[in-house]
Amino acid sequence: MRIGSELPDSDLDLDVVYDRLSNEVSLQFGQPWLPPADRDFAPGAVKIGRRGESLVVFADLVDESVGKESFAFNFPAFTQSDAFEIFLHATGSNVYYEFHVTPSKSVMQMKFPVARAAGLPLTEHLVTGLLFCSRTRIQSPGWQVAAIIPLSPLCEPAPIPQKWACSFGRYDYTQGKREPVISSTSLHTVCNFHRLAEWTSVNLRELPVVEF
Repeated sequence: MRIGSELPDSDLDLDVVYDRLSNEVSLQFGQPWLPPADRDFAPGAVKIGRRGESLVVFADLVDESVGKESFAFNFPAFTQSDAFEIFLHATGSNVYYEFHVTPSKSVMQMKFPVARAAGLPLTEHLVTGLLFCSRTRIQSPGWQVAAIIPLSPLCEPAPIPQKWACSFGRYDYTQGKREPVISSTSLHTVCNFHRLAEWTSVNLRELPVVEF
């Protein structure tokens, strides 16, 4: 399957992405809105790069109880199982995107207006056409995710800007406990992943090039 004009899904290799980004600075997960952090908080880190006109993401997540359930495309798995979340906003755009990947590689995609109206059901924001591809791997003591996201479909009809805002979230469920541990790479002052002003700013020209 081709995603836009970019990468066939089968070419995305976790080991290659990890190797290409191994020396790059990580974005660390935390709970800045909740000092001290939840006692069940597990660390994780995200590294990002670029490949052509695509963003490359690699996440390494510590997890002693990885959820292995599979879900239908665009099912809100984060309400029941572990999920890694990617948030992207192109500078100047009036919309932003949210992508979910579970350990079993179940995917959910959403598109929100920047001036988001609170209270609308998630079904109003789902994107049905596949916008990215991903790979996951469960290995002790947790799981890993690699994703490649073509940027052009996220900012059409405008050209791809160099400046973006990004954030990464996590829902970490533990067997026997009803509520997940929620964390983010952004310095959110409250537990709300949709506070764009608190996301990390990136310049595509400054990201490492990931060739594979």
